[in-house]
Parts: sequence; structure tokens; C-alpha cells
Amino acid sequence: MTPQEIFELIIRADEKLKYSTVGKREVREAQARALLEHARDEARAVGNEQLIAQAEQRLVDLDAGLDRGGAENEN
Repeated sequence: MTPQEIFELIIRADEKLKYSTVGKREVREAQARALLEHARDEARAVGNEQLIAQAEQRLVDLDAGLDRGGAENEN
């Protein structure tokens, strides 16, 4: 997988969270987590430290409830 493709996985994960609705929140978080873990693993496979760090930071943010928008902003 190319670095661009890995970065696109990270963007897709961000979009899952950004456009999630209250009823789909848990599903979207699980989808985003899977995308981020896949991106991190692919970045490790190609040795791209910057993409590894981006994916890992977004996973930490997800665990902390910091997700760049989505359902919590709909109220």
C-alpha cells in the first residue's frame, strides 16, 4: 500500500466520525477504529513513521472521545 493510500484510510476514519449521527455513533467509532488500525499496520509495513504516528494519535484521540465533530455537535 502506498503512503497516499494509507493517508486516505486515515481521512476515511476521520470522516466516519465527523459525519456520524447519534444513533450510529458506536458503529461509526468501530469502523473508524478498524480503518485506523489498518492504516497503522500498513504504515508499519512500509516503515512510514509519520503515518504510524498520525494513525496512533487518532486512535488515542478516539479513546479519549476527541473525534473532530460528529454526533456531539448536533445538539
